[in-house]
Amino acid sequence: MSEHSLIIALKYGEKLKEFDDIAQAEKYFISYKDELLNRLEAISGQLDGFSPDYTIESLKNIEKLYFELYRNNAFGKSGLSQKQFERIMSVYWGEVVIKNNADAKWLIEEFAFSQGKYELLVNKGLCNISIFDMFQDLYKRQGNKRQNLLFREYNRYFARQL
Repeated sequence: MSEHSLIIALKYGEKLKEFDDIAQAEKYFISYKDELLNRLEAISGQLDGFSPDYTIESLKNIEKLYFELYRNNAFGKSGLSQKQFERIMSVYWGEVVIKNNADAKWLIEEFAFSQGKYELLVNKGLCNISIFDMFQDLYKRQGNKRQNLLFREYNRYFARQL
């Protein structure tokens, strides 16, 4: 690993939540994930054109909704901030992976470069993807003209056998 990559990893680790042990981290992250998914279910009636059915196609719909809310400065319409909505999208993306891949699962692990810092991951085989702020500031992402990054990221990692 280059020195530059190590610096990036250490900065990333600083942002992660700290816990005394894995049991405490698991309790937190499972509750966090469930709370965000329940919140999405609760507000879905207020969100035009989106129903959380956990299909791969629904990733396009939640991203379309995100950009509509962003363009209209209307995140408050759902009772959420933009950052909260982005976190919900990240967890929803992970749950879509889990529900559409029999051997995929949620995983909580200590970050290798920061002792006591843990992250929530989606795991399938040898592939682990952290969902921590995965879609933060999605509106700024380069190469997302078609506004379907969630769908493409799913296909990039999980459409084929790894």
